[in-house]
Amino acid sequence: MLNSFEIDKALENCSAETVQYLQRCQAMTGSQMMTMDADSKFSEAFMFFTRLSLLVTRRRPELGVHCILVHAMPAIGNKKVSDINRLTVNRLINALVLDGKLVQSRRVFSVLKQFLGWCEFQGVIETSPLGAMSLNKVAGGLKPRPRERVLSDDELEKFWHMWDFADVSESTRWAARFVLCSARRPDEVLRAKRAEFDLNNDVWNQGSRNKSGREHSLPISPIMKLCINKMMAAAGNSEWLVPSPKNAMKPASKVLIAQASRRIMSRGYLSDNIPAPFEIRDLRRTARSTLSRLGVEQDVARKIMNHSLEGIDRVYDRHDYLDRMAEAMSAYSEFLIETCKINQ
Repeated sequence: MLNSFEIDKALENCSAETVQYLQRCQAMTGSQMMTMDADSKFSEAFMFFTRLSLLVTRRRPELGVHCILVHAMPAIGNKKVSDINRLTVNRLINALVLDGKLVQSRRVFSVLKQFLGWCEFQGVIETSPLGAMSLNKVAGGLKPRPRERVLSDDELEKFWHMWDFADVSESTRWAARFVLCSARRPDEVLRAKRAEFDLNNDVWNQGSRNKSGREHSLPISPIMKLCINKMMAAAGNSEWLVPSPKNAMKPASKVLIAQASRRIMSRGYLSDNIPAPFEIRDLRRTARSTLSRLGVEQDVARKIMNHSLEGIDRVYDRHDYLDRMAEAMSAYSEFLIETCKINQ
């Protein structure tokens, strides 16, 4: 049966207890499924739901399960599913909202709505109490504000060179810079394998290993190639572009760069020169904004970022854009070399 649960990745997103719970769900048998009935407790039915639905349909089931185990299971674990109503759920959600846990409140609601809908389909309950309720109504429709931070040219230069003075490995140093010059998410860089990089044709064949799950290839610019060569040299014989410092047979933790950046910031390397703190995830937004500054066409920029095209183009435009992407990445490379004063 299809199963989306990968232990190593899950351990980076949640607690060991959540992983153990998922492993128990993973090991459930058909005979155990036969015990589910209209008197099932939430704790019992949620295990069935996790095995038959979350582990099959969600790319990262550990995120939803972790939220339920932490925020819902202690309160309603022993409650019969048939006794769960809107008031039960709203009490949980409202408590999270009042504690400032807006993201968690939306995730708990989303998983519980999916769970109760599944229970209705299975015949555990007649009708889901959340069937007519919308996620947009949680916390009065309030959503977490999207980040808008974009680094200035001066900040980009400081970001590039702060790694020269930091007590980090060569792999970490160049991986952080590679996030900026490739406009990729940190985990896409930290999960990359050597085999993905065709340095003869200057193409990074990332495949579907990204948030959207779409096949993606990115032209390798001169500044990207500099970073790649540095990382490959530091990685030794590992198959990973950025191997774990503890075990070269495994990739580095996906939070490696973010944690290193926070350590640098906390020690005051840049505190007097940067108007507001920034995070590693702000680099991708900065790269996208810079592409617009450089006059890169919107459809080309979207392809570089691996965003889907808009409207009818989403369905019918199958052009790979690689030549135009290469021109744009080359222009972006020249911008970074000049702005950050990089000696190649």
